[in-house]
Amino acid sequence: MLTDPRAWAAELSRRLEEALPGRVIFLGLQGSYRRGEATEESDIDIVAVLDAVDTAALDAYRAAVGSMPRGELACGFLCGRAELLRWPRFDLLQLVLDTEPIRGGWEGLLPAFSPDDTEEAVRAGASALYHAAVHAYLYGGGLDVGLAGLAKSVFFLLRLQVFRRTGCYCINRAELADCLEGPEEARLFSLCRGDLVGSDQCEVKSLYGTLLAWASGLMA
Repeated sequence: MLTDPRAWAAELSRRLEEALPGRVIFLGLQGSYRRGEATEESDIDIVAVLDAVDTAALDAYRAAVGSMPRGELACGFLCGRAELLRWPRFDLLQLVLDTEPIRGGWEGLLPAFSPDDTEEAVRAGASALYHAAVHAYLYGGGLDVGLAGLAKSVFFLLRLQVFRRTGCYCINRAELADCLEGPEEARLFSLCRGDLVGSDQCEVKSLYGTLLAWASGLMA
C-alpha cells in the first residue's frame, strides 16, 4: 500500500514528462487512494490526458508506469485532448469530480458542466445500476453475493444524487454519510459499507426491491 499516493503520482508525472516532453496536459489521482480508502489490494487509479494518443505514446506511457515502484497496480483512464472533448458529457462529469489534479487542471480543457449534464449522469448511472441489479438477482450465483457486487455502483450513484440535490460532491463514504436524505438513502448506504453481509434472504430480497425502485425513480 502506498504511504503517499500523491507523491507517487507526482513522480509518475515527472517520468512521463521525460518520456513525452511537453505532451502531458493533465494527470490526476482518483479511486480509493484519492478517497483515502485504499487497502493493500487497491489499484492506483491515474487519469491522464495527452496532446494526442498513438501507439508510440502508449508505449512510452506504459514504460514510465512500469518503471514506478508498485507500477503493476496502476490503472485508470488515458485519452488525447481531442477525444476528451468528444467524450459523452455525463461520463466526463463524474471523471472530473472524482479526480484530484496532480499536473495541470481541468480549466481550459473542458467547457463548464450544466445541470442537464448532471441529470443525464444520474439517469445513466441509474439505468446501469438497474440493469446490474436485475442481472445479479437472476444470474449472480447467490442473491447475497450479487448484492455485495453492487455496493460500489450504489456508492457512486448516491454521490451523484447528492451532488444533483446539493451541488456538493462527497469525496468518500465518511463525507457521504453526512449528506444522505431519508431512510431509503440511509438503507442503500448500509450496502456501500458492507453492513448487510450475512443478512437473511428476506432482508436481501427486500434490499433488491429498494434498490430497483430507487434506480427506477432516478431514471425518471
